[in-house]
Amino acid sequence: RAMRSRSSTALTRLLLSVLVIAGAWSASSVGYFELLDVFGAEIGYRDAPWAYAVYYAGWVGLVLLVFRRSFRRWARQGTNPDYLAFGAVLALTFAFYALVILPHLPETEWTRSEEPVEFFWANARYFLPKSVEILFQQVLIAELVLALSALRLPLLRVSLLVAVLFGGFHLTLALSYPNPLYVVRYSVAATIFGALVPWLILRVRYGLLLSYAIHWSYYAIDIALIHFVFAAAPDTGM
Repeated sequence: RAMRSRSSTALTRLLLSVLVIAGAWSASSVGYFELLDVFGAEIGYRDAPWAYAVYYAGWVGLVLLVFRRSFRRWARQGTNPDYLAFGAVLALTFAFYALVILPHLPETEWTRSEEPVEFFWANARYFLPKSVEILFQQVLIAELVLALSALRLPLLRVSLLVAVLFGGFHLTLALSYPNPLYVVRYSVAATIFGALVPWLILRVRYGLLLSYAIHWSYYAIDIALIHFVFAAAPDTGM
């Protein structure tokens, strides 16, 4: 009977977690577009980086408050000197990429008839709010992993479920960006990432930091590829 009660509690937690995750993610996305005019931004992250960084920091704080019991272990780890040092190294590495490497990539030129997706215009300032948004998504996916794990499911099954849910939710990008290649590319990447995250979070030391690093690195690689694929033709001076 006690085991049945624990299973029922874990299932209830999972259902509530999924509802909160879907609601927070959807509401934050809708809010992003609603605030473009408020912040006077055409491309939010690029034109109003500090405003959107604060916006997503608010969402991070809200979901951490809702899921505070799940993240107590990481809250304790976060005070360890080695954990702080690893996080600082990652932060400095990302800052170096955004501030030093990214501005020196080839200039881009859009050569297709349809409008490019917003990420095409990402610059150093863009990565400030993007970094906070990635943290927001990391909190959501970590809670999903922990809620599934509470059901005592095998790690492989947890990975499959997270992969399907995380990848599937990225299909909603089609509502904002009617670009099939973009939607498929990000959905496939999210599916692969979703399959990897449970192992990182449940089995690997510094797993949450590593998960964040992989997530951030995907965007770093993606914008680098954009700069080389859509590199502007050299100015011949004629």
